[in-house]
Parts: sequence; structure tokens; C-alpha cells
Amino acid sequence: MALPGGLAITTLFGGAMLLIGGLVLAVSGRYIWRATAVLRATELETLDDVPANTLVRVTGAITAGEEGTLVAPFSDVDCVALRYQIEERRLSVLYLLPWYVTVHEATAAVPFTVRTGAGTVEVVEPVRTVALTSQVVETTAATDDPPAQIDTFERDHDEIPTTTRWQDPPALLAPLAGLLSLGTRRYSEQRAPIDADVTVVGRVTPDGTGLDPLVVSDRSPTATVGRMAKTSIAGVLIGVCGLLLGVGLLVLL
Repeated sequence: MALPGGLAITTLFGGAMLLIGGLVLAVSGRYIWRATAVLRATELETLDDVPANTLVRVTGAITAGEEGTLVAPFSDVDCVALRYQIEERRLSVLYLLPWYVTVHEATAAVPFTVRTGAGTVEVVEPVRTVALTSQVVETTAATDDPPAQIDTFERDHDEIPTTTRWQDPPALLAPLAGLLSLGTRRYSEQRAPIDADVTVVGRVTPDGTGLDPLVVSDRSPTATVGRMAKTSIAGVLIGVCGLLLGVGLLVLL
């Protein structure tokens, strides 16, 4: 079938798939390349005589900086980098099964110092990406109230829904919701407390005295890249499929 002007639908659709596939592939590939900075960085224990803007990786124990520490909202633990997440058990269209869906998440950090075997390295800016071990602090059923500290935190943040249709379903669906534990909330944190051993990847500051961080992790470099790039790998696969479909429509049909 042809459109006005003699352009076939398959040609139009193939071109669209090429465009979409290429865009998805480019965006996902860019993020994967950014994640591989963890592997591309030079491993060092000191910044002495290291040129500005050099991509480096340092490993050591955390010491608080001049700005002090953050307090994790669910566990009340002092830390210098934090990513917290609230998930709710819902029915997922994608998996057709109950699944924990993120309803709120955020990242926060302050400058800190890393003690290495050869001295100290100042992390002069808040870290941008937190890739630490996730710890579930609390799990609360839909029919139960969360601990007072978490309840106060949720009420103080307007962007967090204090109740949803999954926690308060229609009476007819309430027995099924209870059987599947729908509306259950899970509160988790990724945190970097004082004295914890972490790896920080970043670039040496212009004056050569500190590190402008990209990521903080408590995993091996390879595991860190895998964690950071996990979602983007799926994007690459989708992009490649889109390109192949587009080429097939344009060339084979």
C-alpha cells in the first residue's frame, strides 16, 4: 500500500524504526560508555603529581569532611553518600505478577575524605552516582502503619503518596489484594557510612588537590559497571532490534 506521493507504508515504517532504534542505541551506548569510566580510570592511592582532569580510581575508608555527614532517613545512620528508595508491591502489566514498583527514590551526598594506604584523597564535590549495596530497612504491610520515623518522613515529603489504591483497594478486591500482599511497602537504603571501605571514581580537580567524583561504590570495578549499565544494556538490545527491523523493512520488502 502506498501513501500520497508514492511512499510505501513499509518504507515509512522502516525509516521510523531506523530513527527510533538509532536514537535508543545512541542514548544507551552513551550511558554504558560513561559507566565504563570505572574500568578506564587509573587506580591510584595518592593524587601527588597527577595532572588535572585525569580520570582516577581510589579505594579506602571514609572520613567525614568539613560539611559533616548526612542522616539516612529510614535507618538513622550517619553517612556521606546515600540513595534511598520506597517500593510498593503492585500488579505489574509487564510481568503479570505482583512486583515491587518504585514510588519514590532520591540520592544525596556531601564531600568527604578517602583514607588510602598512601595518605588521603579529598572528594571535594557531592558524588553523582551511588552504586552501593542495598539494604532493606523496613517492610510494612498495607494494613499496618510504618514506624514513626518513616511515617513522619513520608508525611513531610509531598511527592510521596501516603496511600494508594493498592493499599486501599475496593472492598470486592480486598481479599485478593491481601492474598497477594499488594500495597506492601519496602524501604531500602544504599549508604556509605563513616569508616566503610569504598571505591571512588572521578577526575582530578584543576588545582590537583582533590577529586571531582563520578561514582562511589562498594563493589569491584567490573561489578560496578554491570550494575550501572544493566538498564542500558536492555536499551542497546532494543535499539539493535529496531535497527534490524528497519533495515529489513527497507531492504527486504
